[in-house]
Amino acid sequence: MEKKILIPIDFRIESLNTLKYALEERRNKKSNIILMYSEYISDSITELLFYDPAKKIKELASSDINDAIAIINNTHESSLHTIKIELFNGLNKNAFLNFYEAHGIDIIYLPRDYRLKPLKNGFDPIPIIKKSKVAYREVTWSNDHSTSSKNELNQLFK
Repeated sequence: MEKKILIPIDFRIESLNTLKYALEERRNKKSNIILMYSEYISDSITELLFYDPAKKIKELASSDINDAIAIINNTHESSLHTIKIELFNGLNKNAFLNFYEAHGIDIIYLPRDYRLKPLKNGFDPIPIIKKSKVAYREVTWSNDHSTSSKNELNQLFK
């Protein structure tokens, strides 16, 4: 049975290790993946009028992260149905619960030892997720602190 899995990310390649772990654990079981990036939304009326989540995701996603997602998609084809990136702009557990229910999430995978390092205007949603009392699974994966993105890509696929 297909499961819908939520994984918070920070648009760094290292945060995709949680996705890799989830797919390896669910090998040969189809999954729909939602990679969630959390950011504060502006309260400027002008900015809100022209706010486009798809455009924002394009701005945030580097070519390295897009390449890493494509590689994961190809590598785990047997256990992956879809991968999409969604923005979360809520600031409390009720907003998160609405996001959770609207997307029909079955389980959330959270990194245990890796701390999300959000980009400009971003925030770490893990405290909100834990307060929401929804099903989540904390996972541990080896965290090599390499600095170059090429090394991070290599680490992701070891």
